[in-house]
Amino acid sequence: MIHSHTWLIAIAGLFVLSGFAAGIWSGGSAENAQTAVALAVLPTYVLTYLWMKADARERAAQCPPGATPLIVGLYPIAVLYHLIATRPGWDKAIATLRFLGYAVLVMALHSVATYAGYLVAK
Repeated sequence: MIHSHTWLIAIAGLFVLSGFAAGIWSGGSAENAQTAVALAVLPTYVLTYLWMKADARERAAQCPPGATPLIVGLYPIAVLYHLIATRPGWDKAIATLRFLGYAVLVMALHSVATYAGYLVAK
């Protein structure tokens, strides 16, 4: 069985890869950069689904009803819903703060990778 942290690393890696690709393909065009990032949307949904399943299994819990369909339309809400539904007491607040920190880290890595891709393409 794959540990839930492995899926989180895969999601972060996907964001870095898509950022790098966006930097290379953009050529200064925001439209091209958005296209490159859009290619990572479906794999992000799949990896998040796999993370939710692994996380619930590790906690001997069930994924909350409706969390998986929410991934597609309301991604951050789906993750927060999952975190709050699968954790007891104060662990909900800690998990929410950790998610926000993870999101900031992933966005920063994506930005750095985009800039690196832009420099490589230059």
